[in-house]
Amino acid sequence: MKALLLEGERRLSLSDIDTPDTAADEVLIDVEVAGIGGSEYLAYNNPGMRNLPNVMGHGIAGTDPGGRRVAVFPLQSCGKCDDCRRGECQLCDGWALIGVQSDGGFAQKAAVPAKALVELPDDLVWEQAAFVEPFANAVNAWERSGADRDTRVAIVGAGGLGLGLVACAAESGCVAVAVSDLSSSRLRAAAELGASATETHLAGTYDVVFDTVGSAAARQTAVALTRKGGTCVLLGFASPGLEVDAGELIRSQKRIVGSFVYSKQQFVRAIGLAARCSAEWVTNLSFSEVEPLLAGYLDGDFSTVKAVLRPNR
Repeated sequence: MKALLLEGERRLSLSDIDTPDTAADEVLIDVEVAGIGGSEYLAYNNPGMRNLPNVMGHGIAGTDPGGRRVAVFPLQSCGKCDDCRRGECQLCDGWALIGVQSDGGFAQKAAVPAKALVELPDDLVWEQAAFVEPFANAVNAWERSGADRDTRVAIVGAGGLGLGLVACAAESGCVAVAVSDLSSSRLRAAAELGASATETHLAGTYDVVFDTVGSAAARQTAVALTRKGGTCVLLGFASPGLEVDAGELIRSQKRIVGSFVYSKQQFVRAIGLAARCSAEWVTNLSFSEVEPLLAGYLDGDFSTVKAVLRPNR
């Protein structure tokens, strides 16, 4: 089968590899869509924790051997520790993601645990299914924030995570939702999902602010946009550091909350939110088109709302 291998920093190669063997608890799925987002372009620039060569892609949807249309819940954990028993498997010391620590969806087929399969409704098209994984991240962040219909919300970044937060806000009946991004196409998508204001840069202060980018500048902006006594939720991984004025943070009694991936229940909930998306927001790519897109992301071109690899097209 064909697979796109990450072989090193800014090095991808299209290769013919053996179809993966499946263990007793695994199934082999035909990959229809594999989402391309922050995890992939950051790994393309710096593979980090990944064992190379690596088949990236953890936002996977496809068909199982029985022909069912499924999304893959990519988070794996021990299932036995206190965190797993509380339903917070993302906090397990043994967590791993398909497409990060093991091979993922940048291939024609993927071997995944049978228990990871979540059936998709027939009326959810493949392009919409590409939003399920990033929207699951948004569900976790929204729930951790404590936001409700009366909360004034700001979202820094309108990629998959940011759009998922807009969808969460819309579902919650929250109408005061401001979104910032440098991409006009992403801001249009945010407005269609229900954002009340879309700007390249936001001003003022808000009850809850989400940073979905993770750069040093974005985090500083998010903290600054948070009102006194408000909550700032961090989701993005672009930079490892957090540079804030601790004195100002203390005097203003702002709360900083981290949010990392999602539970199985949140992943399932994200399917309904993904149905709010337009298939027209998605750019379908062949294997040969993935590396130019990732290089463009690193150069600051985020004009695509959502890009996906279609390995079997």
